[in-house]
Formats: sequence, structure tokens, C-alpha cells
Amino acid sequence: MRIAVLLSFPVIMIACQSAPSNQQSAESEASAHCYRKVTGRDTFVLQLVVNDGDVKGVLEYDFHEKDGNTGTVDGALKDNIFRGTYHFKSEGVTSDRPVIFKMMGDQLYEALADSADANGVPVFAADDARLHFDPSPYTKAACE
Repeated sequence: MRIAVLLSFPVIMIACQSAPSNQQSAESEASAHCYRKVTGRDTFVLQLVVNDGDVKGVLEYDFHEKDGNTGTVDGALKDNIFRGTYHFKSEGVTSDRPVIFKMMGDQLYEALADSADANGVPVFAADDARLHFDPSPYTKAACE
């Protein structure tokens, strides 16, 4: 799944670069953003394609000597806040959970959930001003 999504990034980027400059098209407005965070031996990677506020991408949590997970994200970007859903597979189980990230320059901060619902799904504040973010950011990286 990840490979298919990653392979679509170059196609989107080629479409963006080959679009005539005098023609407005949806592809010409798409932009790729890639971020990486290393904490100890754990590595987290987020690759996003933003198109008019709609966001799709790949999110990977690689925990050293623990089960990590990789999946896709989709959602919307508004006022530098990306609210989306992370669709992933971990230990053979497919799950969805909400994710929120704040873009600040070349850094990206992941929101911390205020609580969890009865099923263990993270619950975030509906008001962006009330969100809390991990102080350790992802940093902009080359898209692979």
C-alpha cells in the first residue's frame, strides 16, 4: 500500500511540473511536503501532497524494537492546521484514528490528544486554539 501511494507522488509532481504555465489546473496547485522526526531510535515520517487544502499522504511510525505502523492520511489543511484521518495496519489489524499536525515554517508539530473515547480513539479539541502539540517537531526533509 505504502509503495503505491509513494509511487503516486512522482506522478503528481511530474504532472505539476509539466502543466503549461498559462493554464490553471488542479495538478498545478498540488505541492509535496515531507517531514521526519527522530527520537532516540524511533523514526517518524510524514509525506503529504496538498492540493487546494485537501491533503493526502503517507505516515510512518517506526519504533525501535517495537511494532510500528504505516498507513495513509487524508484530510484538510486550514490556517496551517492539518486535521485528518490516519488509516493504518498494525499487528495485522486495520484501524483508523484522527491525527492533527500544525505546520510552522520548516517544522511540523503533532497534536496531543486531550483524552480517548471508550474505544481508545484519541479525542482532540474542536477549537484549534485549544490544541496542545508535542514540543518535539518533525523537520522538513527531502521527499523520497
